[in-house]
Amino acid sequence: MRVAVLSDVHANLHALEAVLEAVAKDGPDAVWCLGDLVGYGPQPNPCCALVAQHANVCLIGNHDLGVLGRLDLEDFSLDAAESARWTASVLEPALDPRNRLGRHGDIS
Repeated sequence: MRVAVLSDVHANLHALEAVLEAVAKDGPDAVWCLGDLVGYGPQPNPCCALVAQHANVCLIGNHDLGVLGRLDLEDFSLDAAESARWTASVLEPALDPRNRLGRHGDIS
């Protein structure tokens, strides 16, 4: 079985699109995401949607947990904590991590 592994997307849509294009050309049997879909980058909504569309499994990273409110933002750097708060405020309801992240492979 050939698996493509995605990780640390951090809401960087352009990078995610480039990776998914390369993955599609390679034709793996499955796509796994190791988490951190959100954090830092400006496009959490389309990144969450694309990963939900393409990944067979998606685990939750620490930045995802911060947005969920399941990891204390005091443990984050100031920039990462601010990014988590901003991300939680801009997520579209259908893409909110409380609905998307952890849907497949929540191991927390």
